[in-house]
Amino acid sequence: MNEYLEKFNELQEENTFRGQQWFGKRRELVEEYSWAVPSEEVLLYLSEFESLIEAGAGNGYWAHLIEERGVDVQAVDIEPAYETYTRVESGNILSDYDIRDNPVLMVWPPCDNDMAYDVVRSKPSHVLYVGERRGGCTATDSFFDEIEKYYGLVAKVDLPSYVGVHDNFYHYVRKV
Repeated sequence: MNEYLEKFNELQEENTFRGQQWFGKRRELVEEYSWAVPSEEVLLYLSEFESLIEAGAGNGYWAHLIEERGVDVQAVDIEPAYETYTRVESGNILSDYDIRDNPVLMVWPPCDNDMAYDVVRSKPSHVLYVGERRGGCTATDSFFDEIEKYYGLVAKVDLPSYVGVHDNFYHYVRKV
C-alpha cells in the first residue's frame, strides 16, 4: 500500500500552498517517506524488472513498494536511515556492488555531491532516475552530461509533485 501517495493526495485536496512548502506538511512527509512521491504508474513500470539495485535508498520506502510488486531489490545507502521500510544495506554502491549489468534506481540523488555521476560512470545497463531535470534540485551537471552522452531515454513518467518541484521518472538505457 502506497501511504505516501494517499497522504500527498489528501494534501492536494486541502489545496494549501503553505502545506506544500518545506516548512509545512511537505517536510513531514519527505522525512517519513521519501523526497519523491511514487505513483502507481511508475511502480507498475518498475515491477517489470526482475531485480534492481537502489542506490541512496535512505529509509527504503521506494524499495519496499517495488518489492511488494515482486521485484528483487537490493537497497543500499552509505548511511541508511535508523528506521527503514525494508532492509537497507550499509555500503558504497560503487565499491561494494557490481552494478555494471544491473538496473540502478536513484530517487532524488543529491545535487551537492557526485553520487549519481559516479553511478553512471560505472556503466549500469539501465539508469532509473527519479528527480528533476538539469538545473533542478537533484543530481549534478556531470551526471546529466554523462547520461546525455552514453544513455538513451526510453521512458518518462510524470510523478505527483509539490508546488515548485518538478519530479519525473526517467528510464535510460546504455547505448555503448
